[in-house]
Amino acid sequence: MDLSVIVAACNMQGYIAACLRSVTRCSRENIAMECIVVDDGSMEDTADVVHRYTERDSRIRLVKKEGGGLSAVRNRGLEEAAGRYILFLDADDRLCEDAWEQIEAAVEEDYADFVAFSHIVLQENGKLKARMLPLSDVVSTDAEEAGRLMYADSVLNTCWGKLFKGSIIRDNRISFRTDLPAGQDFLFVAECFARSSSYMLSKAMIVYYLQRNNIVMQDFDMESRLAFMKIVYDYSTAAVTRHNDSELAGRMNAYYAKELSGLFCECARAYRADKESFAEVCDAALENETVNQILGGVDEHLISSGRERFEYRLLKNKRAGKIRRYFLLRALL
Repeated sequence: MDLSVIVAACNMQGYIAACLRSVTRCSRENIAMECIVVDDGSMEDTADVVHRYTERDSRIRLVKKEGGGLSAVRNRGLEEAAGRYILFLDADDRLCEDAWEQIEAAVEEDYADFVAFSHIVLQENGKLKARMLPLSDVVSTDAEEAGRLMYADSVLNTCWGKLFKGSIIRDNRISFRTDLPAGQDFLFVAECFARSSSYMLSKAMIVYYLQRNNIVMQDFDMESRLAFMKIVYDYSTAAVTRHNDSELAGRMNAYYAKELSGLFCECARAYRADKESFAEVCDAALENETVNQILGGVDEHLISSGRERFEYRLLKNKRAGKIRRYFLLRALL
């Protein structure tokens, strides 16, 4: 089997047909493909829609799983997958019309252990927005450039839009963590990345990704969010340390400093009607060990924008009053 496409589905009756239509465009002559749809206890007609496609195309099969969440669903798909390469989709995503040309070439030529493509954001208002990987060329096989995007950027943080070597996943027993509300994708992708010895990144766009608001994380307070960030940050720090690249380490910390600024801004939005509570949360966050570890490892020269440098200095200097006023103002914009 050349390729296993794993589709996670839960109550996706209105989307799954378009997703599966895009999958069935795969040429039977050029590539041996299987599509495994894992239905996570849907309460509506998702399974019925999938069954109609299994009747038309024997390459599609339905696996039912009752509960467990997205990570458990993807892990169930991995248990079933036999492909030399693995491709993940969510049921509300779909492949671009010319995606299979890119996928087939990568699979047939066995370009690399880790293959990542660009994508198109399909916004809820129907508008499309191209999101190309920030590469130095149309295609890159440069391991250093790949490492920079993996550990010092957010563009490779999700599992979709990528081809993973099935043998690397199976031999190293890589799976999605089921004990975290966030960061599972990054940890899975980063583990596959770390176990790979060759990389191919492309500006070619293969996936229409439906932009979703991260409503799950809104249920967690600042302390919990920082605890989740610590797990991901510690993993990245260990990986970058193995690279023995001081510039990459500086870029990684600059990236996480930017993530911290975003977290302070989200917190300001949540507490803008309760400035006293926001002050308490900010004061506690500024004493957090991970926050100080991140800010202490930043090479300011590697921060690209003026606003990001200003926010870094603000947090680094722990000017609590200015921090509160600034992020409360930014939260209003």
